[in-house]
Amino acid sequence: MKIIFFFTSVFVMCTWGISMAQFTGKQFVSGSARVNFNHTKPETGTTTNAYNYQFDVFLGKFKTETKASGWGFNSSLGGAKTIYSLYQNGSAQNIEKKGVTGLTFGVGRFWQYYKHFNAKIGVYAGPEINLAYQYGNTYSVNADNSFLIRSKSDRIALSAGVSAGLYYRFSEKWWVSASLAFSNPIAVDYTFLTTENASGTERYKSREITYRFSPAFSFPSVGMGLQYFF
Repeated sequence: MKIIFFFTSVFVMCTWGISMAQFTGKQFVSGSARVNFNHTKPETGTTTNAYNYQFDVFLGKFKTETKASGWGFNSSLGGAKTIYSLYQNGSAQNIEKKGVTGLTFGVGRFWQYYKHFNAKIGVYAGPEINLAYQYGNTYSVNADNSFLIRSKSDRIALSAGVSAGLYYRFSEKWWVSASLAFSNPIAVDYTFLTTENASGTERYKSREITYRFSPAFSFPSVGMGLQYFF
């Protein structure tokens, strides 16, 4: 009986080792995409037709059984057609503005450390750094609704954070992952802002650098995604 138990234990340990020792060197890709359309038509005020898209792509590789690293890329774009109601000299006038209201490009580097509970389920956590360029072009109405104000901005943002989540392995090629918490404790932004009235006769320019240190986790922060291994 002892001999049978011994060989059974060895077999289980070998099976465990085989099932767990299968990540080193594997590469994976994951991503998400979103497209939104919105129409707002209040009884009074501004009528807006808006759209936006956002996509994120991550490419990574397992360096060891419990450590992976890689790069992330993201982009988003928003636009709108808006009709503003202005009142000049006692009469109402509708002015239409349309075009791109915001554009973002970003790149990031991430490191993930895994704890595999078994061949199917595990958790991960790790740091990341991100660099992004953001362009903004928006309109607003002044206090007495007599003219439009245009705000254009160019922003460069650098941030460092930490994220955590869990995964479930469907097959050799496919995982589903769920992010559970994140934190961006450090962020530095440089913004160049131009504000002018719609006619361009008055223009104001400003530059600012902002710094944020906020070592707090947002939990839970649930997001689902798929990973494909190749």
